Amino acid sequence: MIVIHFPAGPARPGTFARKALEPAEEIPAGSIWIDMIKPTVEEDLKVQRYVGAPVPTRADPDYAEPAESHYAENGVRYLQASVISEPEDTPDVTDVTFVVAPAVLVTVRYDACESFDIFGQKLCKASSASPSPDAVAVGLVNTAINRSARALSQAGVSLDQIASRVFRAKDNKENRNQIYSDTLWNLGREDERISNLRESMVSIERLLLFLDADANGDGGKPDKAHKAVRAATKTALRDLQSLEEDASFKAQKVQFLLDATMGLINLAQNDIIKLFSVLAVIFMPPTVIASIYGMNFKVMPELEWQFGYPLAILLMICAAVLPYVFFRWKKWL
Repeated sequence: MIVIHFPAGPARPGTFARKALEPAEEIPAGSIWIDMIKPTVEEDLKVQRYVGAPVPTRADPDYAEPAESHYAENGVRYLQASVISEPEDTPDVTDVTFVVAPAVLVTVRYDACESFDIFGQKLCKASSASPSPDAVAVGLVNTAINRSARALSQAGVSLDQIASRVFRAKDNKENRNQIYSDTLWNLGREDERISNLRESMVSIERLLLFLDADANGDGGKPDKAHKAVRAATKTALRDLQSLEEDASFKAQKVQFLLDATMGLINLAQNDIIKLFSVLAVIFMPPTVIASIYGMNFKVMPELEWQFGYPLAILLMICAAVLPYVFFRWKKWL
């Protein structure tokens, strides 16, 4: 599928329209952004004719992964970035190819990305002079950064909820084991989310650095539009740096909560082992007494005692109670 963004016409001067092309429909002149979603061979050829340069897609029989993630060829820049696709549970990462030509931006992707739809709607609502492909690319990347910030904020809220549950599990002895089990599963999910976000932010940062370094690739004097793009690029880079620091902090928090949860599980297991150890010590003396009087020797004077049986029972009870009282006195129970 091909989604194009092109000037809306005299009825809405200075604005853009957005539509999905029909298979037999050609790309209208003046299109500023062509978004290719799971393109076919015919769509790939159609876009290449419009751009006048190769557009690498998986539909091309001769397609091969480029040796470099970012490179320029015949005045066209080819950039790769990982953008979160934002499913409901854990943000996944999808690879997106940016083809920045002199007059149009082409993006190639194979998964749904909410940030692309949001920026497309924003581009159609804006009323200003026609932006350059670089400006569209930076705006699209900024929207992806904002979505990453939102996902990172959600991860922080989830981690706070996990911390609240795990540190209050001691008071809920009935469901404590289930809370610990759910905590480990949730921490694994949050760690995957943060890892995907960090992977996306690192790749976007490399893309922005390439755009910033190549903003004046034609060797000419930077004009007002170029300066605006470079200013937006530097702002996006600063946002990314702050988000990466936040992601590092949250990754450390995940590790802390994981260590704390494992420590609490070990403490709970130690309590159980301690209880069994104490029970074993309490019942050991009565077992010894019962074993002695269970021996079948011929000469055992106590066997002839009239009160030998009650005395043995009393002795076993005392042998069990005394260790228990001692453990309670030592506060081991």
